[in-house]
Amino acid sequence: RHYALLDDPLHVGLGAAKAKLNQLHREMASFQEVHVHHESEYVTIHRVHPETRQGVLLIAHCAFGGASEQAPFENPRLYGTAVTPELAYRLRPAAENTGKSEDGILHGLPAELEELDAPGIIQAADERGTYTELRLPRGFGPGSVLAVRTRLTDFRPDLDWKIRTCADEAASNLDLGALNVALFRCDAEERDTTGDGAYTVPGVGALAYCGLQGWHAHLQHIIPQNDLGHPLCGHLRQGCWALDYVSARLRKHTEYPQLVALADWFDERWALVKRVPNFLVPRYFALTMHTAYQALVRRALRLMPGAIVGRSRFTNQLALTSVQLVGHVRSAGLWPQNTGCSMSAGLPHFSTHHMRCWGRDVFIALEGLLLATGRFAEARDHILSFGSTLKHGLIPNLLDSGRLPRYNARDATWFWLQAVQSYCKMSDEGLDFLDVQVERRFPDGETFVEWNSDDAYSKSSSIGELVQEIMQRHAQGIEFREWNAGVNLDSQMRDEGFNIKVQVDFERTGFVSGGSRWNCGTWMDKMGSSDKAGIRGVPATPRDGADIEIVGLQKSTLRWLAELNRDNGFPYSGVTAADGARITYVQWDQLVQDSFEKHFWVPEDAADDAEYNVNPGLVSRRGIYRDTFGSSTEWADYQFRPNIAVAMAVAPELFDMDHAISCLHTMGTVLVAPLGMRTLDPRDMRYRPNYDNSNDSSDPLVAHGINYHQGPEWLWPIGYYLRARLTFLHKLVLANSPEASTKALRTVYHELHANMVNLKHHISTSSFAGLPELTNQNGSYCRDSCETQAWSGGCLLMALHEMSKLEATVHDALAQSAD
Repeated sequence: RHYALLDDPLHVGLGAAKAKLNQLHREMASFQEVHVHHESEYVTIHRVHPETRQGVLLIAHCAFGGASEQAPFENPRLYGTAVTPELAYRLRPAAENTGKSEDGILHGLPAELEELDAPGIIQAADERGTYTELRLPRGFGPGSVLAVRTRLTDFRPDLDWKIRTCADEAASNLDLGALNVALFRCDAEERDTTGDGAYTVPGVGALAYCGLQGWHAHLQHIIPQNDLGHPLCGHLRQGCWALDYVSARLRKHTEYPQLVALADWFDERWALVKRVPNFLVPRYFALTMHTAYQALVRRALRLMPGAIVGRSRFTNQLALTSVQLVGHVRSAGLWPQNTGCSMSAGLPHFSTHHMRCWGRDVFIALEGLLLATGRFAEARDHILSFGSTLKHGLIPNLLDSGRLPRYNARDATWFWLQAVQSYCKMSDEGLDFLDVQVERRFPDGETFVEWNSDDAYSKSSSIGELVQEIMQRHAQGIEFREWNAGVNLDSQMRDEGFNIKVQVDFERTGFVSGGSRWNCGTWMDKMGSSDKAGIRGVPATPRDGADIEIVGLQKSTLRWLAELNRDNGFPYSGVTAADGARITYVQWDQLVQDSFEKHFWVPEDAADDAEYNVNPGLVSRRGIYRDTFGSSTEWADYQFRPNIAVAMAVAPELFDMDHAISCLHTMGTVLVAPLGMRTLDPRDMRYRPNYDNSNDSSDPLVAHGINYHQGPEWLWPIGYYLRARLTFLHKLVLANSPEASTKALRTVYHELHANMVNLKHHISTSSFAGLPELTNQNGSYCRDSCETQAWSGGCLLMALHEMSKLEATVHDALAQSAD
C-alpha cells in the first residue's frame, strides 16, 4: 500500500510541528547527553551539548488509551538555567473520521494540529539557588508536545578541563597505606578508625567501600550506559551530601596527613560542581570521581614494581587487591603498640580486632599479594611480626597484634617457612634476611607472659634461628595445652580439643603429623556448634595425621635447608630427634621423598595395591593422592580433596610424573568448579556443596554450616592447581623436541588462561573488586562468604607470576628455534 501525496504537507496534520522538530534534530546532532524521565502520562527528554551545555527540553503528554486531560505533573525546576520557548502543539484527531480508506492508499489519521500558548516560565530562588520553573500551557492534554531551549546562566565552559586537571599531582605523595584509605576501606574498617561508616545511597544501600572503589562499582555501569535513572543519580540531583562525604572522610584519617591534598583537590572541584544545575550534578560527580579513581589506581600500580604488575588488566585488578586488603586499622596491627599496616584475611568478615590477621591466610596469600607485586617491605614486616610470636615451635593461627596470639594451627608454621624461603629467593635482601634479629614476644618460646610485661620482647633471635627452632621442636615432638583453654578461648571446642600434639615419624616416613579427632589444625577448621544436631565440639574435618599439603610444605623446607647448609648459607645441618638420634636435613629430606608415593598414592589398578600402603576396602576413587595419612578415622585418609595441589606446587619432586598428571586430570574433571575448587569429591557420602552458616536444622552434616569444607567451592586452591598443572605439563613437554615443546606449552597457556575466564568476569563485576572466599555449588553465590579474600587473589596472582616466568622461557625457545 502507498501513502497519499500531499499538496501542502506543512499544513496537513502534524506537518508544521514535524518541520520544527526536524530542524531541532539537525541542531541537536552533537547534543550527546540525554536525560529521560517518565512521570504519570508524561515523558520528559533533555538533550544537552557536552561542552556548551546548551540544550533542548521536550515534554510530551502521551495519548495512550485512558489518558486524562488532568494527569498530574510536577513542574520541572531548572537551576541556574535560562529557558526560551521553542514550540508547543497539540494534535487532536477528528472524531467523525476513523482514517480508514477503501482506495488502497494510506491517508493517515485525520487530525487537527493546535498551536498552544508558550509554557509558563517563572524565575525564582530557594536555598539551592536561582531556578526557572516550567509550567505547562493551558490545554496540554494527551497528544501534546512542547520544547524549550535551555542555557546555563553561570557555567564555566572549561569545567570539564578543570575537573580533569591535577589529579595525578594530588595523588603523588600517597603511599599504599594512604591509597588503601582513598580507594577502599569496608564499613567495619572505617568505623574502627574514624567512627564513621560506609555511605548509604537510597535505593542502593550501603556502598561496599567508603573509598572511591565503593562509588566506582556503580559508576562503571552508569557511565557507559548513560543510566541517569540510576538511584545514585537521583540521589545526586537531590542534594550534595555525597560530594561532602567524599572529601570530609579523607580529612578524618589523620594517620595519613598526605590525604589532605587529595581532599583539597576534591573540594576545589565540588565548589564548581555545586554551582551547576542539579540535573548536571551526576555528570560532573561521575567525571570527578572517575578522574580521581584513575589517578589513584595509576599511583597504586606505580608503587608496586613487581614484574607481574602491568602485564594485563586482570593482573592489575589482582594487584589492587593487595592495596585493598593491606591497611591500617587501630584494633589490629602487627605489633601490640605499633599497629602499622596489616593484612586482612578477607572483607568484610575479617576486618578488625583479633579476627583480622590469620597466620595461614597471610602466608598463603603473601607470595602473590606482596612478593609478586614487589611489596617486599610489607612482606618482611608480616614475616617478622609472626616470627616474633613463635611459641611451642609454632606460628600462631590468630595474631591479635601479638597480644594474645592463639596456637591452634599446625599448617600456619609451614606456610610461614615457605614464605621465608620465597622472600629470600625473590627479594634483593636474599639470604641476609636469615640474619635479621627479631625480638621475641615469648622469650623462652614456651611460657606465656603478658605483652606489656618486662619479659615480653626481652630476648632476640635471628630469622635463621627461628627456622631452626621450628624444625628442632617438630623433630622432638610438640605437646602442650592451649593457654587460657576453656570457653573464654573457644566456646565451641570440647576440653580435649585444647590439647595440641605434633610429632615426626622418623622410623617409617619422616612425615610431620598431629592433631586429634577433637581439634582441626589445618585450614579446614570448621568446628561443630549445633546442640540440636548434636555436633557441638565435633570438628567437621579434623584431618589429624599427616596432611598432604603440610607434607609438601615440609619437603620444600627440608630441600631448601639441605641446599643452604651444603652451600654454607645455613649453619644448621639437621636436628636431634626425641630419642637423641641425629638426623641431617639431607637424610630427613630423603626419608620423606622415599615414603611419599608409597603412603599417599592410590593406584588406578587394584592389582597394584600391594606396592602401596592402601586399604582397598576404603578406596572410593582410584588414580588420586590421599588427603591424609594416619588419621584416627581411617576412611578420611582416602577422601579426594584439592589439598593435593599445594604439595604438587611447592614440592613437585615428591610425585611420580605419570601419577601426578593422571591425578591432575581427575582433579580437573571432578574438583575444578566455575570459580574455585570443590573441597570434597561429589562422590563422597559427606559431600554437601551449599554452605549456610545460619542453618538451624538437626542434620549433623549441614547444621550451623558444618559443611564449610565438605563441598563448597573455595577459590584459593585453584591458584595452586594452576601452578601444579603448569609445572607438570611443562616437565612433560620438555621431554619432547624443542618444536613440540613450544607448541605444547602454547596449548598449556591457552588452557590455563581459559580457566580464568570466570575469575576475570567476577573481579570485573564484583562491588568489592576482589575474588570471594568461596562459592556454593557450581559457582553460585554464597551469602556467608567473604566478598574478597586475601588468599583467593594472592594464590591466583602467584600462579600468573609463575606463568609469566615460563612464558619468557617459551619465547626464548621460540626465538632459538626460529634462528
